[in-house]
Amino acid sequence: YELAIRALKRGHEVAIFLYLDAVWSMSSNIFTGKDRNIGERFKELAAKGAQVRGCGLCAKYRGLKRDGVTENTRLAGTAVLGEMIATSDRFLNFGLQ
Repeated sequence: YELAIRALKRGHEVAIFLYLDAVWSMSSNIFTGKDRNIGERFKELAAKGAQVRGCGLCAKYRGLKRDGVTENTRLAGTAVLGEMIATSDRFLNFGLQ
């Protein structure tokens, strides 16, 4: 989140693709009380211009539907991930190796 915010503030384009269990972060049904709300943070990033996408197949296997994702985020296929990588000048991967 902080890295993406800083990049946006410096005028960079930010594209985020969530896969595997990370798609849960896009759920509009996250209720964290006083803790940080990851879904709200993705909503904020998208509102500031970041492209936030999640693996549609990963979401399907987990029962997360298109109408259950946070505002301004979308489910997409791996072709979108490929396009994100192909059109970027920097690519960062956080997660499983």
